[in-house]
Amino acid sequence: MAGSYNHVVTDHGNLASNERVNGMLENGGDVFEAVEEMFGMIWYLATQHNNEEAEDNPSRNLVEAKVRVEQARQNYQEGLKRSKRIHSLFPDRRT
Repeated sequence: MAGSYNHVVTDHGNLASNERVNGMLENGGDVFEAVEEMFGMIWYLATQHNNEEAEDNPSRNLVEAKVRVEQARQNYQEGLKRSKRIHSLFPDRRT
């Protein structure tokens, strides 16, 4: 995959600068692939939560996942802050 999540984060796991991301994602296809991967990651994470009540009603779990994604969209700035704090304590240290 030419464009990916790994192309938009630093070696320590933080979001890379605008300049670095532009350099890593060379064309619209790369950008789409990176966005597609992150879109899939969002929905994968959103649908991981599964309580007993949702197991009895699978459509409820999907509705709850959709609500979680919308809450995350509305609060993405807080997510960026949390990510920076977490990665300062536990950097990825990729090789």
